[in-house]
Amino acid sequence: MVNLLFYIILLLLIGLLVGFIGAMLGVGGGFILVPLLTFLFDFETHYAIGTSLATIAFTGSSSTLAYSRQRRLDWKLGLLVEVAAMPGALIGSFLTSLFSSKQLKIFLALLLISLSLSILARKEAFKPRRATRSNEAFLWKRVITDFRGGKFEYEINVLRLLPLGLLAGIASGFFGIGGGVITVPLLYHMGTPIHIAIATSTLIVMLTSLSGAVGHAILGHVSLLELMGIVPGVLIGTQIGALTARKIKSEALKRIFAFVLIIMAILLLIKSD
Repeated sequence: MVNLLFYIILLLLIGLLVGFIGAMLGVGGGFILVPLLTFLFDFETHYAIGTSLATIAFTGSSSTLAYSRQRRLDWKLGLLVEVAAMPGALIGSFLTSLFSSKQLKIFLALLLISLSLSILARKEAFKPRRATRSNEAFLWKRVITDFRGGKFEYEINVLRLLPLGLLAGIASGFFGIGGGVITVPLLYHMGTPIHIAIATSTLIVMLTSLSGAVGHAILGHVSLLELMGIVPGVLIGTQIGALTARKIKSEALKRIFAFVLIIMAILLLIKSD
């Protein structure tokens, strides 16, 4: 009985951590949850990825609600990305069956390290790049006004956005990471303001992870006990994380993001032997 209670409390705390960091950085938190499930509970990687994606669907929905209240979520942009990302996540989930658990751990660790180094190498966190004029007909002008009356104007190159959204979806389904670690810098580099990119990413994460979770559920890779234990913590953590993100400077967010990525990669590599 004591062991079961400790296990439930541990799952709740993990949910709080995943929800908090996920919402604060505009990611699903799968890059944290997958390594933790494999390291702490000795989960087989396929089950860690499947359970992670199912959890991230809740993380994304709670984060989406929080950022929707701030009116910083670009719904049309997020739904457009999902046109490519959702089928990509489904493809990625089935691709995991082609690789062993050890291979998946190594692949994910390498991805996390690469993303971390990429973030640290930037002189300015998530420095945006304006959409190119070479494809003028594909430029989509966006205007968002948040709850404080702040006005965000930007342009998105739709021709480049869709194929990149597909790749983000495949990465989400394959690695169980929700895709936020890719979509946040992707949207920002394409010209979306950082606060809008983070908020919009939560919607993309929710829908993409849901698609990937369906694929893994079909394969039987979702553990319901751990899912039910983690989700309550996630729902609380995401609300706190969304509020915290408003107060943290971008440079600090960059370093936190990179640090967490490296730690999770190390945990994965330790368990890959």
